[in-house]
Amino acid sequence: SMAAYLTDQIKVSDQFNVQAGLRYNIYKIDATFDTTFYPFPFTETHSNDGALTGSVGFVYKPIEKFELSLNASTAFRSPNIDDMGKVFDSEPGSVVVPNPDLKAEYAYSLDLGIAKMFGNSIKADISGYYTYLDNAMVRRAFTLNGESQIMYDGELSDVLALQNAAKATVYGLQAGLEVSKRRRRVG
Repeated sequence: SMAAYLTDQIKVSDQFNVQAGLRYNIYKIDATFDTTFYPFPFTETHSNDGALTGSVGFVYKPIEKFELSLNASTAFRSPNIDDMGKVFDSEPGSVVVPNPDLKAEYAYSLDLGIAKMFGNSIKADISGYYTYLDNAMVRRAFTLNGESQIMYDGELSDVLALQNAAKATVYGLQAGLEVSKRRRRVG
């Protein structure tokens, strides 16, 4: 795994800042499976993923103690060795098996926030966010050697594996209230 990144922040004016960044990731796996304990229908997997991701954010302070922010970003997650090659029981009656065909997932995000200071000790903020996942990695029913159930640790267990879904979305609101107590210096 290797990555390189570049980031910068520009103060356009006293009221407006811009922050941006770029990152290039490379993630490579060449794995060989030992089929002594588990009769996998495959003996190896390979992954060689790379992606350029970025972000840009804007902060606008039209008046003192009031702030608007907007951020947009992209992200990339390549399957790691656990995702592609680990066997484990996630819960009684289920076993997660490797999926050598797992591909990288990509995310595209946007968030908008508002923050307001009241006096010198109270800050209220609220933000909304939306993320679109392409090729999302999700745990789903799977088959191993054509079977949807196998004996695992002495128990008949459903076979699951991480798989790529067409898409997924995550969205919501976040609100916060921060109260800080100011201390006076005695002296």
